[in-house]
Amino acid sequence: LTTDEAVIAWTDAGIRDLHEHKWSSENQFVRVLYYRIALIVSYANDFLTQASDVNLSKKDFTQADKDKIKTYAAEARFLRAMAYWHALDLFRNVAVETQISSEFPTQSKPEETFAFIEKELLEVEKLLPAPRQNEYGRADKAAVWMLLAKLYLNAEAMIAKPKYSECLSYAKKVIDAGYTLD
Repeated sequence: LTTDEAVIAWTDAGIRDLHEHKWSSENQFVRVLYYRIALIVSYANDFLTQASDVNLSKKDFTQADKDKIKTYAAEARFLRAMAYWHALDLFRNVAVETQISSEFPTQSKPEETFAFIEKELLEVEKLLPAPRQNEYGRADKAAVWMLLAKLYLNAEAMIAKPKYSECLSYAKKVIDAGYTLD
């Protein structure tokens, strides 16, 4: 809505501010976007807590169920990393939290958030199915590669370190997996 690609003529509070490039943190769309990103992180953190080895051992799950839950946990980590990528890209200094806590979070530096996202993605890449081997709409290695490519493409703006060769490497993996632009 802040580009020339879209014009919204609605009179909803905040829309015109976006269109006229006069928004602030008080804009309801900006605020709700931040809240949604934080909600995704919270849901992922809660799921990962529930899916921990300690908690799974307390339940009467079969080994097959535990293995399936571990795959879901890898996907939750991917989704959390993607939420943090959006947070870093849109809001820059955000708190990186990996557990539900009653403590007030502290902001992380962009370099810390970038490093967290990169580490998470590189770890879950090994845990997710090969490209096109998961159910439609679920994360696989190609989703991880695409997010790594986007992370590295923007590294110079985010952490003042160009990572274009890494971007190219991961984008090539996505293309080589059979994905094309429509």
